[in-house]
Parts: sequence; C-alpha cells; structure tokens
Amino acid sequence: MLAHKILRSSCQFFSIMLLAFLATFLPSQIAHGQGLEVGGGWTYVTGDGGNGFGVDGAWWFTKRVTLAANYDSVWKNQFLGNFAFTSLGAISVKGHLQNFIVGPRIFFSTDWTNRHKLNPFGEAQFGVSWLNQAVNVAQEGEVSASANHFTWELGGGAEYLFSPHWSGRLNLDLLRTHFIDQGQSHLRLALGVTYTFGPRGEAAH
Repeated sequence: MLAHKILRSSCQFFSIMLLAFLATFLPSQIAHGQGLEVGGGWTYVTGDGGNGFGVDGAWWFTKRVTLAANYDSVWKNQFLGNFAFTSLGAISVKGHLQNFIVGPRIFFSTDWTNRHKLNPFGEAQFGVSWLNQAVNVAQEGEVSASANHFTWELGGGAEYLFSPHWSGRLNLDLLRTHFIDQGQSHLRLALGVTYTFGPRGEAAH
C-alpha cells in the first residue's frame, strides 16, 4: 500500500514538473523549432470519475500531427441514498481518479473550418490510471482501497484559434479503464486553453 501511494504521488509530481520544466526552462530556440505546446483546464469523467483538472503537453511534428501527453485528476463524493434507513447510518463514498496517457493527436481541416478558425482533431492515447476510493459508514468508520491499471482512450474534439499561439480546446473521448481485471467505460469531457511556442510543426497556421 505504501509503495503504491509513493508510485502514484511520484508519477503525478514528475508529470506536472516535466510540463513546467519544458515550458519554463527549455531554450527558446529549441521550443520555437519543435513547436512545444502546453495547456490545461477543467476535466469531467463519468462513472467513478467526477470533476477536476487536466494538464497537457505536446510536440508538433508537422502542422497536422502531434504527440500529446495528458494528466487528469478528478474527484467524486456521493452519499448512498438520501435517508439513513439502516442501522449503519449514512454511507458516503469518496473517489479520486488520475489518468496519465500518451499518444498521437491528428488535426484536419476544410475551407469552412479554416474560415471559422476551427481545428478539428482525432486522438488515440494509452497509459495508466489510478483509482482510490474511501467508504465511510457513520457507525463503522472508514475503509479505503486503491488500484492502478492500463488505460486507453479514443476520441477527438476541436479547438478555436485565438491567435497563432493561443487556442481554446474541447475534447470528448471514450476512456476505458481496467480496474480489478474488468473493463470500465467512461466519457471524458475536457475544456481548456493551450499555448504553442513558435510555429506548429513545419509551418504556422
């Protein structure tokens, strides 16, 4: 249990620090040449997920293809029933879901999307998820359990280009986790802002 908590905390810490390091300390000429992108915003995941935040980093290899890495951290608190009919009293469940996934993001456009400064995309990403849940029974106390396992997601979205560097982005994905040797399907909705250093890939938009 202790080793798992250390691993989970370490992955969360280093993923956030990596994005902060690349955005802050990477030499400007390298960042401009490679098309580094960083971003973040609000995230919602159905099922065992909830509301929270996400951070994002990507490299623009061409003006249509990136390799993206996402970290999400969402929380969900709920009561089992509005009334405590049993002798156990009120029961509450607190959950914390974290996802770290990496994969390609491919953009495409038409004359219509270009006129309206839209940039649709599709994505497929793979990684690991951590889930911690704690159940609190009024007269029995709290018990908790946690697990981590392989995760993948498939989906897409669109971004609105405020400028060659700034954009607002909306993602809608199918997120598939595999806790306790079973598959769980979730919808993942993310809304955020991104900043790109220099041109995106071979040319700027």
